[in-house]
Amino acid sequence: MEMTKWRKTLTALLLAVMLLAGSLAGALAEEAAVVADLTETTEEAEPVLLASVNGEEIWSNNEEMQELIDYYLSYYSSNGYDTSDQMLNNYLKAAGLNWAIESVLYHQKAEELGVSEIGEEQRAKLEENARTEWEAAVTYYAESLGNLTEESSEDEAAAARVDALAYIESNFGYTEDSYVSEYLENSRETVLRENVVKSVLGEFAVTEEELLDYFNSLVEEDKASYEGNIPMYEYYTQYMGSNSYYVPEGFRGITHILLDVDDELLNTYTSLAAQLEEQQEAETADENTAETAEAQTETADTAEPAETTEPEETKEPVTQEMVDAAKQAILDSVKDTVAEIMAKYESGTPFADLIAEYGTDPGMTVEPNKSNGYAVHSESILWDPAFTEGAMALEKVGDVSEPILGSYGIHILHYLRDIPAGAVDLTDEIRQTLKEELESEKETSAVAEMVEGWMKEAEIVYTDEGQAILDAAEAEEESVETTEATEEVLSNGD
Repeated sequence: MEMTKWRKTLTALLLAVMLLAGSLAGALAEEAAVVADLTETTEEAEPVLLASVNGEEIWSNNEEMQELIDYYLSYYSSNGYDTSDQMLNNYLKAAGLNWAIESVLYHQKAEELGVSEIGEEQRAKLEENARTEWEAAVTYYAESLGNLTEESSEDEAAAARVDALAYIESNFGYTEDSYVSEYLENSRETVLRENVVKSVLGEFAVTEEELLDYFNSLVEEDKASYEGNIPMYEYYTQYMGSNSYYVPEGFRGITHILLDVDDELLNTYTSLAAQLEEQQEAETADENTAETAEAQTETADTAEPAETTEPEETKEPVTQEMVDAAKQAILDSVKDTVAEIMAKYESGTPFADLIAEYGTDPGMTVEPNKSNGYAVHSESILWDPAFTEGAMALEKVGDVSEPILGSYGIHILHYLRDIPAGAVDLTDEIRQTLKEELESEKETSAVAEMVEGWMKEAEIVYTDEGQAILDAAEAEEESVETTEATEEVLSNGD
């Protein structure tokens, strides 16, 4: 029979679960105690037969099935979801049963192919991974419990390690040997599946044409998303950390020297500028109110005179001259330094050297900002408006600005370069990332087809109890409403 939508979704979702099965360091890195089994009840129910796969029975207490359900219930509970939601539980029960059936099929295929056991090379690699994770966990607790710093002595570090080992054994029940042993045991299912996939499907090669097609498709997707929408581009690439394979037109690379200024002078200027803006906004509002009142008076035949109130006493209004004077005071406070900088620049000192000598912006001391500058656009949302306006006012590459007062001090801007619009360079790093993504997509698709083929060929017999679990999940698929947790289960399988 052909797999239904929910079953395909769960198959894709469950492929990722085994990646977590062998990792215990995440649990050790949490201060909380072990999460209780959310499916535990006061009375243990009698196991119920749910299905048989080529004659091998699957009962309701199937270990793989229960581990998967418990894992997701614990995960969603720790993330604040309502794990009592019936829709979520229906999906998870179906997921658990589906996972158990696949597990049986994998084990049967592994026996057939003779790849059930972990090989020596695989064992060595797993043990290495386990000991690396163990050391990371011990180091974490040694540093946090022992309050270690870079100045701590070797004796203090050694004592903190002893305390960390005792803490881990006392609170989590692990020694290094028991941790490694459990890691290997928990990895057994993962390795078995990997062995079967490799034996049946082999390696997943990516051709140069496939890689370029994939890259170009990502470029077009990002172009469609970001071209003409600079705020969205900057939000996702800078605030959210998303990659973009396309750069919109109009960005320029700007380096700058930031000069710190006296806090009192800056605060005075900022306060006066804000008061002046408030006054101007109030004046505009008063004018609009007056115009409205005049219009109403002209259209009314008669009207009662409005009550008047005594005007509130107001402080002396701020004038543009006062703001300009406060700004000039700041500029005057750094004019000698500015003159020194400009003299050195005009005599041939590279602007980068002047940044290193005078600048106080730490962002200008690290790559890629040092070499490429900040990416600034006329519609940028990342920068102080004064910084953006000053950057875009520079006419050509190589120009240096007059001192510009911003929220953080005085800027001297340097128009370093125009940032090419269009596709980003297909670097070796990007090439490797995309290659791994394509290989993973190919494997995921091929494995799903492989398992679907097994399901069609296998003799799978469901009991009434097992069929009821599947029917409940099928019914939920027709439901209009879905909870956040259920949506996440489904989206993880995309």
